[in-house]
Amino acid sequence: MDLINRYIYAVTQKLPESQRAEIEKELHGLIEDMLEDRRAGGEIASIADVEQVLIELGPPGEMAARYRGRERYLIGPGLIDSYWAVLRIVLYSVAVALGIFYIVDFFASPAPTAEKLLEYFVSLLSVGIHGFAWVTVIFAYIEYRGARQVSKGPWKPSDLPAIPEPADRIKPIEPVLGILFTVLFFVLFTFSINLIGVHRFDENSIAIPVFEQAVFAKYLPLIWLLTAFSIFNEAMKLITRKWTPQLAVMHVIFNVASVIVAVILFSDMTIWNPIFMDQLVQAGLVTPGDEAYETVKSIWDRSRDGLIYIIVVITLIDTVSVVMKRFRGKEGNTTLTK
Repeated sequence: MDLINRYIYAVTQKLPESQRAEIEKELHGLIEDMLEDRRAGGEIASIADVEQVLIELGPPGEMAARYRGRERYLIGPGLIDSYWAVLRIVLYSVAVALGIFYIVDFFASPAPTAEKLLEYFVSLLSVGIHGFAWVTVIFAYIEYRGARQVSKGPWKPSDLPAIPEPADRIKPIEPVLGILFTVLFFVLFTFSINLIGVHRFDENSIAIPVFEQAVFAKYLPLIWLLTAFSIFNEAMKLITRKWTPQLAVMHVIFNVASVIVAVILFSDMTIWNPIFMDQLVQAGLVTPGDEAYETVKSIWDRSRDGLIYIIVVITLIDTVSVVMKRFRGKEGNTTLTK
């Protein structure tokens, strides 16, 4: 019966993933036994019988608490698997991103030394600690928010959420990639912004940055806040594994915030390298008056607005995609209930 499946799903989702299959089987048996006791003369259990049995068992949160004990947790068993998954993704992403950027920086430096390797490990330790703190705080907040949700009245089986339809489900790879790219951008903008530019790797290595690092640094708090918001958003996707109205709204808010930060950041002319074209000429990469020079200069002059337009278009496509997923999910649910 659908009501029983919804109840068991709601209970097991609050338990560690390693225990879910066993407890699901146990709950099915328990509910069947309770229904059997209510049957008279082999009658089929009615919906009213099922509802009464589920009320006797109690709300899914309380049933899950009985299985795992009454201990208090900073991050409870229902979230611990997702917590470790997100923490591993963040730490691995930090190690990979820093490794890539410092390898490029190592070979791009005129005189690479052992200090670069030491700098990598110091940065890895520092960012790793920050990543651990961010993920822990985010999951502690999610745990606290879940514990604070109190029902306004007596719990009823009809309050059980439906098991998500395939169209509404979120594949684990989606939040994993979201966290990966978030960390990559965070590391790039925080530690390796100088790598965004024109590089030539030879005996006379040349590095011409696109941005003024000192000016760019004043916008880092905005980027850090956006990073934390993104990790929180992706963590919620990994926990729920389905699109909900709240998740869709959070995703749209994040996209709007990303566009606002991009407009604020790239509209500031002082963050752009004011002598970029002069440095290209001095490096012998272009010659004033040449067609190549005019082409590069045209691209450079339009890069600010062009970058903003690209970000807006990509964000708009992503937002429409999420809205369409929700629309298709609702349309599918409506068709099934007719």
